[in-house]
Amino acid sequence: MEARHVFVKGRFGFGVFYRAEDFIVYITIVSALVREMSLTVLAFCPMFNHIHFLFKDIEPRKMRSFIQRMAIIFVKEYNKEYDRRGTLFQKPFGCSVKRAVKIIMGSVAYVFNNPVAGKLCGTAKEYRWNLLAYLESANPFSKPLRKEKARNQMRAALKKVDYFHSVGKPLSYAALRDIFKCLDKEEQARMTDYILTKYNFLSAEWLETLYGSYGKMITAIDSNAGSEFDIEDEYGDHSCYRSMLRLVMKSGYKGRELNFEKLDEEEARCLFRRIMTATKASPACVNKFLHIENNQ
Repeated sequence: MEARHVFVKGRFGFGVFYRAEDFIVYITIVSALVREMSLTVLAFCPMFNHIHFLFKDIEPRKMRSFIQRMAIIFVKEYNKEYDRRGTLFQKPFGCSVKRAVKIIMGSVAYVFNNPVAGKLCGTAKEYRWNLLAYLESANPFSKPLRKEKARNQMRAALKKVDYFHSVGKPLSYAALRDIFKCLDKEEQARMTDYILTKYNFLSAEWLETLYGSYGKMITAIDSNAGSEFDIEDEYGDHSCYRSMLRLVMKSGYKGRELNFEKLDEEEARCLFRRIMTATKASPACVNKFLHIENNQ
């Protein structure tokens, strides 16, 4: 058994995932490609400005093809949504080969524990976007969904998700707006869980083979943060990005306006100073958040 730990980083370490919609669009794109290309994914974790994958027995050429196609599809959709141009991801991507089962298990723990190390949650399965909780439950972050008791608007939205998934298509930003437009807050939480359960591409079968059961895997992941010496990771406290996001949203930057590359120099400089004053973020982290190549 062989595994490859792939690390994809935002250009200059810039932020990629600002909204739930960014994560959902990305995850459904990855899911569609994993399904089409018959890939086996042991672990996955998208963070604010980078993504981790752990593939089982993937050929280098197939891995490069996946990364290239993923980037092309997501960047096209992302740029359309945020009215921007250019790439999002840094080249080349990082890759490290793992062969011993114990080392592979250490990589599984490392990938899933990225948000714990980044101070975003207490345990790996508390982080929605690594999909780990969805191996155990269809609604880990919302109340159980009962379709027969759902409102007509919710049932119609569920059918749209079912259709896209049945034909192997990811969900675009436009599709998400259509799906969520008539749902209340509680229904939106249920819908997010429904989408992520539907599009979950983690290999439950192979993870169970490695660990014996889901419970044993969670115990192993929680008791060992894992280690990775062959990948240049984005270490540090990622909770600062959440603090910055809350601040800019209160200042009126929401939805499609979260494209800071469109700010003129003076507006970017003012926003940089406001964030520095109100948060404990470092200048380097603020630059990454605002997509500033040099400190202004």
